[in-house]
Amino acid sequence: MVYGGSGKNQSQYLGPLWIPKRSMGLGRALQKAGFGTRKVAESIVASGRVQVDGRLEVDPKVMIGPASEIFLDNELLRQVIFSYLVLNKPSRVVCVPSDGADCQLVVDCLPSDVPGLRPVGRMDSRSTGLILVSNDKEWGNALTETDQLEHEYRVQVEGELTELEVGIMEAGIVLPKLGAFKPRSVRIVELMNRRTVLNIVLTDGKVRQLRRMLSTLRHKIFYLRRIRIGDVRLGYLAPGKWRDLSAREIQSIRAVAELNRK
Repeated sequence: MVYGGSGKNQSQYLGPLWIPKRSMGLGRALQKAGFGTRKVAESIVASGRVQVDGRLEVDPKVMIGPASEIFLDNELLRQVIFSYLVLNKPSRVVCVPSDGADCQLVVDCLPSDVPGLRPVGRMDSRSTGLILVSNDKEWGNALTETDQLEHEYRVQVEGELTELEVGIMEAGIVLPKLGAFKPRSVRIVELMNRRTVLNIVLTDGKVRQLRRMLSTLRHKIFYLRRIRIGDVRLGYLAPGKWRDLSAREIQSIRAVAELNRK
């Protein structure tokens, strides 16, 4: 299992030659080969890194087909091998620029030599902890579409929560404009210095609802950290560091997603 740095060059993340099965735009071709979102793929073309049939192409909409010879960085275009990572997201790091213009992006914490990596799902700038990352779009979509995966959070709040309040949270409450919200479980981990540390398990990662629920009960949140998604645990991974998922962890996510489809 690799932690925090790949020690590989980009070519080691590339597989067999990628040949389009039908006509399509050049940017779309790079996207389907695994080099990121449509926007990222089109920026690669516009930056002058792609040649088609011996000609430099900077127009991502130029059409190519099965007979086209496509070069990226002077090498024939190859399929990206899928990578699956877990990152310990620090505070003030966001998944997309619109979540905080003055914040660092998740992709800035990831290995730059792995093409097409992007976070799976979203996490606000204040929340920290486990976030999954991959360049396998289908796997990522399956994860975000399922409501069966458990998301476990460690939360520290102001004041001492009573067992009555824990019971109210576990029974579920209706939040104005956000609807009904019910965690799968709520457990007091520790009471200390007029603060309470909780473990809260959700099945759909609704952090905004979780924050609103605690606010409704008049408990200010000092930190909220995700420590588990399904069978993937954060463990002792340091903030800003990442590691590769094991084959078992990857498959466990896929298995839950398949059950959800059925």
